[in-house]
This record gives sequence, C-alpha cells and structure tokens, in this order.
Amino acid sequence: MKKINIAIFAILAVALTGCNFLDKNPDMRASIDTKEKVQLLLVSAYTNANFGPICEFSSDQIVDNNAPDKTGHTMALNPLDKMYDEIFAWEVIKSDGGQDSPKYIWDGCYTAIATCNQALQAIEKLEADGVNMDPEKGEALVSRAYHHWILVNVFCQAYKDDELSKKDLGITYIKEPETTVSPKYERGSVYDTYKAIEEDLEKGLPLIEDSYYSVAKYHFNQKAAHAFAARFYLYKRDYDKVIYHANQVLTADDATTLALLYDAKKGRELGDPEQEQKLWIEPSAPYNLLINTTMSQAPYTIFPTYGRYQYNGEASDYSTLCSGPCWKGQFNGFPLWLYNQEQGCFCAKFLSLFEYTDKVNGYGFIHGVTRAFTTNETLLCRAEAKALKNDLTGAANDLRLWMQGYKWTSRIDTLPNGDINLSVDKIKSFYSASADKHFVPTLHNTDMSPKFIVTNEQKPLIYCVLHFRRIETLHDGLRWFDLKRYGIEITHKRGTDPVRTLVWNDDRRAIQLPQDVRIAGMQENPRVNVGDHVSGAAVAAPLPIDNGETLHLPFIDFGSGLTQKIID
Repeated sequence: MKKINIAIFAILAVALTGCNFLDKNPDMRASIDTKEKVQLLLVSAYTNANFGPICEFSSDQIVDNNAPDKTGHTMALNPLDKMYDEIFAWEVIKSDGGQDSPKYIWDGCYTAIATCNQALQAIEKLEADGVNMDPEKGEALVSRAYHHWILVNVFCQAYKDDELSKKDLGITYIKEPETTVSPKYERGSVYDTYKAIEEDLEKGLPLIEDSYYSVAKYHFNQKAAHAFAARFYLYKRDYDKVIYHANQVLTADDATTLALLYDAKKGRELGDPEQEQKLWIEPSAPYNLLINTTMSQAPYTIFPTYGRYQYNGEASDYSTLCSGPCWKGQFNGFPLWLYNQEQGCFCAKFLSLFEYTDKVNGYGFIHGVTRAFTTNETLLCRAEAKALKNDLTGAANDLRLWMQGYKWTSRIDTLPNGDINLSVDKIKSFYSASADKHFVPTLHNTDMSPKFIVTNEQKPLIYCVLHFRRIETLHDGLRWFDLKRYGIEITHKRGTDPVRTLVWNDDRRAIQLPQDVRIAGMQENPRVNVGDHVSGAAVAAPLPIDNGETLHLPFIDFGSGLTQKIID
C-alpha cells in the first residue's frame, strides 16, 4: 500500500488564540465596498470545522474496541490521537487543539460568524447608498444563525423550554465585528441563544435568492434555509413551523417527495465506496441541500492502525446491522465497508478527499465533505413533528417514504404494488413495550421539560423516528443532539475501566469549552452533576504512535483489502 506524509495539524487558515480572533477583520486586504466584494466574502461564511466526530464519539454510535466485547474478546489498538480517549470518556479535552477538537469547532464557527458580521456591516453601508443587498443579507443572517446553532448544541445543554433554558449557560451571540482589544464576553443562556438564532433566521430566510449563487448547494440556498428552520423548530418544539418549513423543501405530495430523496438503488449498484462517496456529495443531486468542505482527520480514525474507537458492536448492532419495522437482517439502504472484520465498519459518506499541495513529497490537505442538510433528514424532522402533533398516520407515511427511498433488497417488506409495508400498527408492533431497550430506551422528555409531552400512543412513532434518524445521520453527529433532546441515557465502556453512565441531566452533555477560551475568562460549563466519577486509563497497552505535528498516515487505497461488511 502506498504511503504519503500528511501534515494534518497545520491546516488552520487563520491563527486563532482564545476569543481574540473576534478582533480580526476576516479580510485585511481591502475594504468591502461593493456588492461583488460582499459576495466574495460570503464564500468564507461557512466553517471548515466538522462537529460530527466529537459528537459521534460522545454518543452511542461508537464503541471502544479495547473493551471486552460480549464474548470477552479485547484488542490493543491506538486511537489516532489522545483526544479521542478523552472524548469517549466524556472528559474535559486537554490534549489537543487540532482538527475535530472543541477548539477547532469553536474557532471555525466564530470565524464564520465574524465573516458574516463583516459582510453585514458592509451591507448596511451599501444599502444606505441605495444598493439592493437582500440576497447577500439573507445569506449572512442565516449563516450567522446556523453557526451559533452549532455552538449552542455542542457546548451547551439541550433546549428545554423558554423558562428552564434561561437557567442553562448559552454561548456568546456575536452580532457586530469586534473592534476592541481583549473584549469580555458574557455567555447568556440557552434561551437567549435560541431567541437570537430565531431572530436571524426569520429575518434572513425570506431574503435568500438562489439566482445569485454560481453553485447554490455550497451556500444557504432557499431549500437549505428552510431545512435549517425545520430542524431548528424541531429542537425548539414548534411543530407547526417544522411542518411548514419541511413542506417548502419536500412539498406535501408523496410522489414529489420521493423523487427528492437519496436513490439507494443507484448507490448500491456502484459497488465501490469511492464512487458511492461522489454520489453522496453530488451538488446537483436533489437530496443534497447544503454541502460543506471541512478539514477533518476523522476518516483516519477508522484505519486499522488507529482503530480503537469504531462504529462496531452494540453501536452497529442496534442501528444498521439489525432488523427494523419493515426489513429483516440488516438495513440495506446503503452498504457498509470495512478494513478489518473485527474493528467495525463505515458508510462511504465518511470517506475523505485529498488535495495535494506537493505531489512529489505527498503533502496536502484532507477534506471531509459534509452534507449539512438533506431532504432525507428534513423528512424525518417532519415525521417527528407530525407524530408529536398526534398525526400518527401522517408520521407513519413520512417514515414509509423515507424507507421507500432506501428500498433495495427482498429483505424489505413491500406490498404487492411495490410500496414499503410500513403502517402505524407495524411500527407499534416492532417498538412495543417488550422490545429490546436499545430500540425503546427510556425517554426523559418530561424531566427535560414538563411541557415536553410524548403520549404512549406517540412513543412507538418517536422510537421509529429516532431509529431511522440514527441510521440517516450516521457519522454526521446529529445522533448526539437527539440523545440530548430526549434525555436518553447511555453508557460507555473504555478498556477495562468500569462502565461510565451519562444520565439524562448530566453536566457532561454540554461539551466543555476549549481550554484557552476558559483561560481567557469565559465562564466554563459546570461539572457537578455527573453520572459517575470514574477516572484512569484503559489497561490494554497502546501501540507505538508517531509524535509531532506530522503523522505518517497510510493513503486509503480502495484496491487493497477494503470490503463490504455484508454481501447480499
């Protein structure tokens, strides 16, 4: 297998320290004084950080391969970085500020926000001169809202309700370019943050026009903005608005909706993860609404040399490698690939693209192309909202449509006309009170908020939505937010340490702020109420690993032993 040297940790486009990056003008070269310059500036109004890995490692989507499995078997594998040991154990991350770390996410989002604010300042001046800046203003406002949304969901507790969320620490909502030296910031509350996000979103969304984008899918186009609104209002539990915004993306017609979903048949027939990855991230595809290019080392965490933490064991056994309410054996909507039979598997959308800066010496950048919003995920937002509005039939039909898009093999239960056989009764039967606890976990919704009601009739539909969302958002990080929203408790087993438990109101559900941000004076997240106080390293000895900023990582050669997890 070929080798290349990749300088992973020297990729930041702007050197950022603590909160001081907010002092910087995103473009020091020229004044932003024309419509065209604002448009060029807004190309940088999107973070190059990927919040997916840190959220996946925090959730129940990953297991430690060094921990004894159900047969007692253990491995002695390394993580790619010490940071992943800390993430998986829900510890404060102290060891790294590189890619995929809290610092990288924090800096990346606030850099995008600073760009939006610089653009909005220029837009205000141009509007005063009579220039129509509505499309640019819409994009800047919605992007600013989205990046604050990432920050509040990663670094804060889940939204509860308007009163209870006033008691939880939020994040600083920045609306102006920073011009002072060493500014002091207050975090406010989760309620404050959500209120500001909603204001930006409601102001910006009606202004967005797709016509001014050269490639609309790389920007907040109209459908992507509506998809963001649908997800935002789902988390805020304003279900009428979820359905309204989702309908702007999907329409209310079944046939039209189905034509907008991911084409599983086309993807499965490719039989090649590299080619399938291109299908996942295709900008012209109707199912992709907003595509971001990120700098992320995450794809190398699945490689055998660094494969300690993987999508394996119970994480896969109760999501893709299990039967569902309308399929048998495993979910066949997309293939799973592996490098090592024991270590786990991954979907092709997890793969990276490599940009060479020096082909002779093999140096370059790892690009993880992420899909921030898709029609498939928006459909599941609508299904959840319908279920919680007690439209169980409508929710079941949306879930059927989602599964119809992933129809592939005879393992899927279909009706004589070819439609997926999925109804309210079938969902209730599969997600019954006697089902495995992984399919029907305890929901602490009323503990989260007495206003968050899920009736016994609604619960099977919600369990189905959460199951489908777990599959749909694999590798994306949104599973972590779903666990937080419903107060679902999970456990992690690291090495031979005692099992760690994350309780529904655990302080560790809010990932700790980056160390340099806390040193700079930002109020840190509390760590008083935790499900356990376990500390210590796993007993299994790690393998040798390179030190320093440059890791000698193997190039992913798809012709060298990569196979499908299960062959139909």
